[in-house]
Amino acid sequence: MNKRRFLKVQALILVLAGATAPPFMAAPRLRIAASIFPLKEFAAAVAGERAEVDMLLPPGAGVHTWQPTAGDILKISRADLVVCAGAGLEPWLDDIFKGIGAGGPDVLVAAPDLPLLEASGGEGHGHEGHGRADPHFWLDFEIDQGIIERIVEALARLDPEGGPAYRNNGNAYKARLRELDRKFKEGLKSCRGRTVVVAGHAAFGYLARKYDLRQVALYGLSPDSQPTPRRTIEVTELARKMGVRTIFFENSVPPDLARTVAGEIGARTIGLHAGHNLSRAEMMKAMTFFDIMEINLDNLKNGLDCGS
Repeated sequence: MNKRRFLKVQALILVLAGATAPPFMAAPRLRIAASIFPLKEFAAAVAGERAEVDMLLPPGAGVHTWQPTAGDILKISRADLVVCAGAGLEPWLDDIFKGIGAGGPDVLVAAPDLPLLEASGGEGHGHEGHGRADPHFWLDFEIDQGIIERIVEALARLDPEGGPAYRNNGNAYKARLRELDRKFKEGLKSCRGRTVVVAGHAAFGYLARKYDLRQVALYGLSPDSQPTPRRTIEVTELARKMGVRTIFFENSVPPDLARTVAGEIGARTIGLHAGHNLSRAEMMKAMTFFDIMEINLDNLKNGLDCGS
């Protein structure tokens, strides 16, 4: 029996016994813990007022290397549902789940059964794989709609009474994702350039696949790697040969590498947001997933010379 059902049974017993159930027993809210920002926003959008949703990753932290505190582990153990990406994005989660053992929260891992890209060395659309999946799938808004469906199903199992509300909330959010997808398709369909040169790790393979772009990055999936001098020269020469006018840099890393490559070929630099987390300033502004993605679209249109 999950915690929510247990509290409702307690409240019913009190009512049948002639007692008044405390308000928090009458309508206990679900507790949801999400590993990264997109999943936190998706879960909160579906849950509405029926759940408290916390993000495990603190502002500005890198998801690959962050280590949870004792308080974070306690938060996970007390949750009704944990929503995580999988595909190797959160290497710290497996040990936590093993430590909690049986009787822990329900867990929704997004990656299984998704049409994931294989990791590439930073070249092309990301199909050239080495057996490892690219975990940045939230940058494909069609995939996100499938994740919303799975969150709806998970919450409806935990809280059947909330099923209609979860379905309505999920449908409304999916409609917004479809509109975002339409904006990207329209905005990127006739760009003069179609090569996204990223002076960082290859985080934008899903955007490249979805909108017929080519991603060329200085290094692969791990943001903790460093590009080799040889790779930097290769990318710089490729960008020069293709007449690339913009070198993109990730929001979470200093733009020094981008400026170095751009300086060699007379290009400019523009930022792109990988979306896994928010900085403290972005969190203070209450920026949403849609805010970030629309900034990305504007920056891509500007950097790839897509017109108005």
